[in-house]
Amino acid sequence: MQKMTTSLAKSKHIFNITAEQRAALHSPQLCCDDVEFNEILKSIKQTYKTEGFVFIRGLLDDDTKERLVAAGHELQSADTRRPPIGNQFNALEFGSAFNSEKVIFREVALDSAIPAIIARVLLDIEEKDDEDGDEKKNDTTLRLLKDAFMAKGKEELHCGWHVDDNLFWPTDSSSSGVNVWLSLDRIPAEYGGGMAFSPRSHTAEWRRDAYASIGSTPTLPPEGVSPAQLCKTFGQTCNMASLNEEINAKIESTKLVFNYRPGDCLFCHRWLFHRSTIINEDGMKHYDDNSALKRYTIRYERGSAKLIQGVNLEPSVLIDPQNSGKSLDEVCEINNKPFYPRCWPPLQVEEKEVQSLGMDVLSQEIFPLAQKKKIETIQGLMAAGAGKA
Repeated sequence: MQKMTTSLAKSKHIFNITAEQRAALHSPQLCCDDVEFNEILKSIKQTYKTEGFVFIRGLLDDDTKERLVAAGHELQSADTRRPPIGNQFNALEFGSAFNSEKVIFREVALDSAIPAIIARVLLDIEEKDDEDGDEKKNDTTLRLLKDAFMAKGKEELHCGWHVDDNLFWPTDSSSSGVNVWLSLDRIPAEYGGGMAFSPRSHTAEWRRDAYASIGSTPTLPPEGVSPAQLCKTFGQTCNMASLNEEINAKIESTKLVFNYRPGDCLFCHRWLFHRSTIINEDGMKHYDDNSALKRYTIRYERGSAKLIQGVNLEPSVLIDPQNSGKSLDEVCEINNKPFYPRCWPPLQVEEKEVQSLGMDVLSQEIFPLAQKKKIETIQGLMAAGAGKA
């Protein structure tokens, strides 16, 4: 195994948030006399807009961080007793926020400073005052689209340069949500095992060619995805290196990585290209060849974002195909179920309890049924594809 070369991101990309500033993010109105903090927020917003990413430390208090790390360790330890997951993950749990036994994932995804800074700074979902000083209501919500706990070690497969496909990101290409990569371990860049990203790739001239190479969402017809189209792109997401060597080399030449610590949050634009990094030989020695580097990934979208039309493996659509093409707000309202839990504006105590109970019902009763339908749908698509071969 060759030693991985790295381009370490500069300190100018890293922002540190204090406990007082973290509290300000949760305040009813984001306004304070802290001139330095206001400048930090402006820099965070500008960095994210220009570079397509921003790296922030201090968004979780020590107690929350310790509980999250402990929960991740428990999940990873439990998964080591199961068969390997496609030679790509040491452990994997989709929808960790819906896990009623590990509620810390729910707390972090829905109630921490993470969704607060996305809503108030990165996506600017906030109630404003008009010129007369009267409050103007912003009808936009921020919702949890997808989340997953993952642990990666010396697995044989690693996902190459990509933007998330419609399995991980089921909204259409008109939306531009935020992907959060939250480290639960100390992951030095020199050893690999973390995540690399390509700055400004969300606006790069070559991005359309890259989408076409791996069948990304922007290449899908807006009027609806057919079974044949889904079959054609299924499984291509991670294979940029073999599908388009020229584009892969361009992206690789721009690669940046961070030295990750537990609790560090990398915020990425939905259309920023990223990939996992392989643990190198020095890393195998450093981790004593028993690596299981843990991370929690959280995807957020505006409630106005719409699900992809047509054939879809999204649980809410598998349960009711009429949800296809609807906005996340509409799906939750019409079905009276928090398929996409609301993070912003903050819920009142009673509303939060109702949403939490609804998430438990989905996890225990609805999602198992959706998983069964998902397997049946995939088997049907594969059988149809085999029949045409």
